[in-house]
Amino acid sequence: MDTEKQLTGTLSRLQPDLIAFCRRLIQTPSVNGVDDEVHLAETIAAEARRLGLHVFLTGEFPNRPNVVVSTSDEGETGLLLLGHLDTVPAGDPQSWRYPPFSGEIADGKLYGRGAIDTKGGIAAAIYALAALKQHPEALAGGRAQFIGVPDEETGATGTLGIKYLAARGLINGKGAIYAYSGSDIILGHRGLVRYRLYCTGESIHTGAHSWQEGTAGANAVTGMARFLLALEALTFPYSTTPYFEQFKTIVTPGTMINGGVSINIVPDHCEALVDIRTTPEQDAAALETRFDPLIAQIQTEHPRLKFRYERLNDIPAACSDESALVFSILADIVMQVRGITPKKTVAGPANEGYLLIEQGMPTVCGFGVIGANAHAVDEYVELDSLMDTALIFALTAQRLAL
Repeated sequence: MDTEKQLTGTLSRLQPDLIAFCRRLIQTPSVNGVDDEVHLAETIAAEARRLGLHVFLTGEFPNRPNVVVSTSDEGETGLLLLGHLDTVPAGDPQSWRYPPFSGEIADGKLYGRGAIDTKGGIAAAIYALAALKQHPEALAGGRAQFIGVPDEETGATGTLGIKYLAARGLINGKGAIYAYSGSDIILGHRGLVRYRLYCTGESIHTGAHSWQEGTAGANAVTGMARFLLALEALTFPYSTTPYFEQFKTIVTPGTMINGGVSINIVPDHCEALVDIRTTPEQDAAALETRFDPLIAQIQTEHPRLKFRYERLNDIPAACSDESALVFSILADIVMQVRGITPKKTVAGPANEGYLLIEQGMPTVCGFGVIGANAHAVDEYVELDSLMDTALIFALTAQRLAL
């Protein structure tokens, strides 16, 4: 029996355990800012050890570690699989069909926060390594690895995860797959720039005659509103960069806003957040050249208002070289396992794939299980896709090792 058939048979036998493991991951909350990722990392580590894999936890903070799982503790890494341990909040539990951390199974679907972002992919990756471990000849003396990183959902900075590991020489591979969801081969993603905006005004009693006459006071909230509306009116052309042509830079101002202290005081301060998704033609420096004239215009009309802005995130648009071997191997295996020709594209949302691309590692910035509703209620993964994703990961690792 050839190696591919052996891997397929092994994963078929392991499918009930794979589903049970994915349920446990969902039942271990890891909401960013609420639950320390260490609990999920330890759950992954325990299962990996049970499956005979090599595991260690490492990180800047013990409560927010990375979990590194390998088929062997030595040898060259071929395929590197990644997932992030944290999730977004579940929102109102009453809005969900099933409790968001129950791991309920219904109609061939496994429901829960993180099901496809990225606990389904994590489960598939661990079981892909488990199958490869049982058939070491599949990796031709090398190894495959999985890395689960913390703190992705706050803006994909990689500070506690990929950057920490890379600085210690713990990120290696001929190619990488970030285990999200879907059958498309995501070569890269748009950039992400975020700002905190500040507007300072002048407080005064709302009943004051000088406020009525406009000789004193400056409303920071309406000043901020003018700036946000001006930002919303900015337009950018569609990208001309290959694979990005469907996208243009889009500014979403005022995703959060706060200002004022009392209903009867003209607000002297206001803060707002702005989220900007960029194509390769735009970066933070170029964006800021558009901000300053808008501020100058508002201050000409309202000289008592002052503005400043603080850059919070700055992730570049990124794209791997599509000719890298990992992409053609993955495309062939998706056709073999799922019977479809995957589309090569780039993603609108940013993720940590750019950090691997910057290191010269060809990276699939998103591929994996089938499901829906990431960042929404009733997030789910299709049960059958857990097994076929694990198989795709395992076969990709095997062929990349040849």
